[in-house]
Amino acid sequence: MTRKLSILLKDYGIRNFMIAVFFIFVLTAVLLLFELDSKTFNFIEGIYWLTLGVFVLTLLKATPHKYKRLALFTSLILILFSITDFIEIGTGAYWIPWWLLVWNIICVSGLILSLAWYIKLRYSY
Repeated sequence: MTRKLSILLKDYGIRNFMIAVFFIFVLTAVLLLFELDSKTFNFIEGIYWLTLGVFVLTLLKATPHKYKRLALFTSLILILFSITDFIEIGTGAYWIPWWLLVWNIICVSGLILSLAWYIKLRYSY
């Protein structure tokens, strides 16, 4: 493992991000164990993303100036991502209608962009 990657993995923000991703996988596994129907699963997932987005938005005031735009962008992406889960309750699938699939792809791309943006801000001199 390179030194830069090692430093990155030890970083507090990245560690918390990894914990959040791990929590998503654990939540998914638990929900699958309970054999919930897709509507209940999407509702719980939508509430999770919405809560995370609102939480990031409420932290905006305490966020250092360097990260304010990133926090605002990330919170909006998370809230938009939660809306796709609520729409999915009615449609039954993330790819029906086609624009919902495009919306999901944009949101996931936005989350990846948020992570890359954070890494750039964190390690820029």
